[in-house]
Amino acid sequence: MPVWESLAENVELRIRLLQDDEELLSAGRRSAEWTVSSARSSGLDISTLRTMRVGRGERRYYGLRESASRLVDGCDAVLLGAWESPACWQLSAAAGRLGVRRVGFYESTRMSQRHHAGPIARARGRFFRSMDAVVVPGPAAADALRDLGVHESRIFEGFNAVDVARFAAVAHLAPEGEGHRYLFVGQLIERKNVDGLIHAFARCRRPEDSLTIVGTGEQGASLEHLVARSGLGSTVQFVGSLAYELLPNLMADHHTLVLPSTEEVWGLVVNEALAAGRHVVVSDQAGVAQSVSGMPGVYVCPPATGLQQAMADSRQAWAGPRRDPAIARHTPEAFAEVFLSSFERTG
Repeated sequence: MPVWESLAENVELRIRLLQDDEELLSAGRRSAEWTVSSARSSGLDISTLRTMRVGRGERRYYGLRESASRLVDGCDAVLLGAWESPACWQLSAAAGRLGVRRVGFYESTRMSQRHHAGPIARARGRFFRSMDAVVVPGPAAADALRDLGVHESRIFEGFNAVDVARFAAVAHLAPEGEGHRYLFVGQLIERKNVDGLIHAFARCRRPEDSLTIVGTGEQGASLEHLVARSGLGSTVQFVGSLAYELLPNLMADHHTLVLPSTEEVWGLVVNEALAAGRHVVVSDQAGVAQSVSGMPGVYVCPPATGLQQAMADSRQAWAGPRRDPAIARHTPEAFAEVFLSSFERTG
């Protein structure tokens, strides 16, 4: 959302979504801040397209029930934030016919791509090779695009951004009390590997340590049973969903965020935790890992075998929150500039 707001300050921006607010919130992947009603209150020109949908869960695909040509007619450029849905192909084809510049956005990495051969992989490559430019949020996604045959001159690499100022406002706050406090924020689904996190916490924890799990999902009940069976008692707390505006203060009350995913296209919560001055333990399967590796307070590890040691290392090295985190320079404004450059060079 902050990147959209920054773009809107520089160009006439119209945002059209495939998901409506109810669907977006029910999927559990975005907070209410990402809804159409919330975005409109920020002054953005945003609405939901009329679509037909197939699939469920994280695999949902959309086709347009309105004219793609009318949507793109009069635009200087169309920015496509996905490729899998027929709607994206409809819009791309219409833009091509009308001579409208086509800019793609691609987040997946070699590790998060589900198809490396076959018709789906070929379709993905064809789609992105047809773009005049493609924006990526980091080097891992850029490498994946090169594998698809996208020319180097068409790849615009930035750094996936959050509202770093909002989270940096709590970077001076240190958790109170005894023990090391670990935090997970995300969906309670299989690929997030929350059960692996619970097992790692059980093995590495000291008596006063705790783990807070924020989020909802299909594995919620089974994860609570796992905690009970493991004898962890009140050292692990499930708090359900949390309003986005409360997240900075919650992070300020913890030492280390853990993102243990076995598959993760990026992992924006890592940006948020680092901006808040926290340590981060992040799976090497997350797209963000390559971009933040080497930053102070970051522990990258394999999710199946490395969580326990990385969590212990973070606890051992904790010396207080970082008041000037390296991630602070990766602002929404800086990422918006990458998009603006891609628009200018696709003529």
